[in-house]
Amino acid sequence: MKVAILTNAYPYLPGEQFIEDEIGYWAARPEFEVTVLPALASGPARAVPAGIEVSLDMAGTVGPGRLWYVLVALPSALFRRELGQLWRSRKLRAATVGRALLHVSKVLEQAARLRRHARIHGRIDVAYCYWNETQACAAILAREAGAVRKVVSRVHGFDLYEARRPHGYMPLKRQFIAAFDAIFALSAEASAYLQRTYGAPPERIRISPLGVPLAGTLARPGESGSLHIVSVSYCLPVKRLDRIIDALGLLARRHPDTRISWTHLGGGPLLQETMALATRKLASLGNLACRFAGELPHAAVAAHYREAPVDMLVNASESEGVPVSIMEAMSAGVPVIAPDVGGVASLVSARCGVLLGAQPDGQAIAAAMEQVAFAPGHERLRRQARQVIEAGFDAARNYRDFVAGVVAAAAADDEPARSRQPAPRIRQAAGR
Repeated sequence: MKVAILTNAYPYLPGEQFIEDEIGYWAARPEFEVTVLPALASGPARAVPAGIEVSLDMAGTVGPGRLWYVLVALPSALFRRELGQLWRSRKLRAATVGRALLHVSKVLEQAARLRRHARIHGRIDVAYCYWNETQACAAILAREAGAVRKVVSRVHGFDLYEARRPHGYMPLKRQFIAAFDAIFALSAEASAYLQRTYGAPPERIRISPLGVPLAGTLARPGESGSLHIVSVSYCLPVKRLDRIIDALGLLARRHPDTRISWTHLGGGPLLQETMALATRKLASLGNLACRFAGELPHAAVAAHYREAPVDMLVNASESEGVPVSIMEAMSAGVPVIAPDVGGVASLVSARCGVLLGAQPDGQAIAAAMEQVAFAPGHERLRRQARQVIEAGFDAARNYRDFVAGVVAAAAADDEPARSRQPAPRIRQAAGR
């Protein structure tokens, strides 16, 4: 069976670290011929397991090649339908039209590249799209052209929630959502959102949480009189790191005799701005030390829980799927504070930390920090955090089950054409 795994950049850096945990379960199935096809290939490449091929056949072009597909997109029915969707949703403006055109051109280019890959290497039995983005749409078009037999897609957070996109606009989702053979959502909440917002057919949706390897060594708490707080995320507006900074300031002032350290793991475009904000607001507090570790390899985050004392992980994001960063902390027995957004409630509760409201301010986060750090039962929280991961988010079980689910979708008999909504048809780019 030929399996194509369509990624944004993996195995190239940065990002998509979580595929590193999953890919080994594909490599463990020698009956599959697995090829990873990233859309971007500009950073250093990570090692992939033996038996996994990497092809750059879908890596995008720049310059005249990119312009060609923009010109092809302009008169396409795909673009016209997207303009109609923007009009009906009252989101038609210059910025959204530009994004629609860009996404349609990417879909056309990626579909042409995937068809060419199949002509050279043979028809793809199942295209597994790690993101429900342009590559997933391109795979649908390639299936309609006969280059792919089945198309399945994961959906996470950025590729699911409209609020995370500029102008609340998720390009092309409504045109393609009913055409997938299977969609793997991370939680029941995500499944409901797919149906409610985009009209995804419920019979096509499977619930398939991500997972993390169970930590062999649990994190240790800080010494008496000290408190070590960790956050893990890209530095983006959606992560609301300013609220964590506000909470830390409140916590340090309320507990001047406690030595508090905060470590943030993760880079991103707002890293320098976040560091400057922390310096401005927290530098005068003698009992609080801040450290920004920047972008780290996936393994280094897990190593941090083994090597340093950690009392809690704090997340303040306004939008999430089911965060792997939280799973990794809980796997190491670290209690978590996080807002009730996306699928976070499937991980975090009073059993293992504090589930905040969706819009926590610094006061609410600081109160939760105090509850985790100073209330009785801290060791119980640590044990129960680990138990949550063992019960529902163990990579060994979840990824084996996911691979089996993809294979089952691929092995299912092809349905009569009338039972599946066809992909949007477009005029193919001649000579490409």
